[in-house]
Amino acid sequence: MPQGPYGELASALEGASSRALVLSALACIHRASAVLVAAGAVDGSDAPFSEDSLAELGRLDDVGAVLRAVVSRQQGLAAHSADPETGELPEESERAELLAMASEMVLRAGLDTAVSSLREWSDFCSSLSGDIAQLLDAMGLPAVEEYGSRSPSPYEEIAPLPAWEIFTQLEILRIADERDALSRVSDLSTALRRELATIASEAVGD
Repeated sequence: MPQGPYGELASALEGASSRALVLSALACIHRASAVLVAAGAVDGSDAPFSEDSLAELGRLDDVGAVLRAVVSRQQGLAAHSADPETGELPEESERAELLAMASEMVLRAGLDTAVSSLREWSDFCSSLSGDIAQLLDAMGLPAVEEYGSRSPSPYEEIAPLPAWEIFTQLEILRIADERDALSRVSDLSTALRRELATIASEAVGD
């Protein structure tokens, strides 16, 4: 029986190389950071939050250097995350949920370069990226409706925005280990990030 897109994504992550896992996680942060930038929670000119940051960090051959770059940006993001003991958010709102999910991708990054740790982090980022897209889709935003009218879902059973998030993740994992893949990975993520920037400004912008 053929796998659905969620099953395909789980299988792709399970079989991904260290390089592909890191690129996938970086790309999820790259897209989700549109939420953080729109809310004024981070400086949009800094990696891993800038539009060019995926290409910038992806050029680093040392996985440890990539992780250090992400970890160095954790300061200040804990203010947006859920309380580790109670699970409560700073406030009860969809805005707070979006900020918490986008922040947690960066906060969950560590310095362990073992493939098992990279897979856990990448899987976490993958899930939260999908959750962000689903929450944005559920908010009834005009920007999401407009996006859906221009970009029909590639998966019949999934709404356009979360569907394109899944599709983008799958494509990145599919090509990540190919020669000269970085520019294509960056282009894929940037195309969706630009759409998310417009949507996020409506969802969380002041």
